[in-house]
Amino acid sequence: MLFLLNDRIVEVAAPESWVQHRWRALGCPDPRELRAQDAIDFVTDQVSQHNRAGYELSDDKARDLAALIIAKTGANSLILRPTASGGFEPHLRDIPLMVLETYQRGAANDGGPVPARREA
Repeated sequence: MLFLLNDRIVEVAAPESWVQHRWRALGCPDPRELRAQDAIDFVTDQVSQHNRAGYELSDDKARDLAALIIAKTGANSLILRPTASGGFEPHLRDIPLMVLETYQRGAANDGGPVPARREA
């Protein structure tokens, strides 16, 4: 499943399974006990910490966070907009798959023109 985390596309094959195997390494509470809002708060805090420290999320960390949001909310996008107080305001969205695929192809081409989609 494709997921948009801010301006980054992340691919997670089986989000629920991924979370069940990685939640301890991620440092979050048992996901079976988390509500959707708890997951959103956890991810927002993680991204906030990385931004304050001045470094980007690793691919593995981004995949872990995406899987958690997918598993707990069903959304395929989380945009964290900066607030005046220095925090982030989370916005969940369900973006059409075609849009995510197009964005992913464009990012793979370093922001150049998106190539035409080929059908198999």
